[in-house]
Amino acid sequence: MHIKINADITLREIKNIFSAHYPNLKLAFYKTPHEIFEASDECNRYPCDIKLRELKDGPLEGIINIQPKEKIADLERDFQVRFGLPAQVLVKEHGLWTQTTGMDSFTLREANELSKNDSDEFLVEDYDEGFDEEME
Repeated sequence: MHIKINADITLREIKNIFSAHYPNLKLAFYKTPHEIFEASDECNRYPCDIKLRELKDGPLEGIINIQPKEKIADLERDFQVRFGLPAQVLVKEHGLWTQTTGMDSFTLREANELSKNDSDEFLVEDYDEGFDEEME
């Protein structure tokens, strides 16, 4: 998959394209960069409807290729180095979206599956809880 980046694209559009291919992952963009295995401060998160031209000066054209075997850290670094856009990949853990700080060495495919399994786990827990209540 690839995303064509230009000055008029919004962060929401980038996020939607990414999530269409990785439905159990999300992207978030921040004002300040982070190191590998490091979290970004949520108060520095950019709003979704902002266009890249509002964030950066100079040319903002290019294509970012995203492959299932790509590591999370590599994708986040690619957004930072090529477009000056600090990014975090988020996964679902215990039903909440969280930054992948401890999973930066995972591939996108692995993280997407883990996040999917987390959602499935909650469905099973909900089912089990309802089943137990009926047994009483």
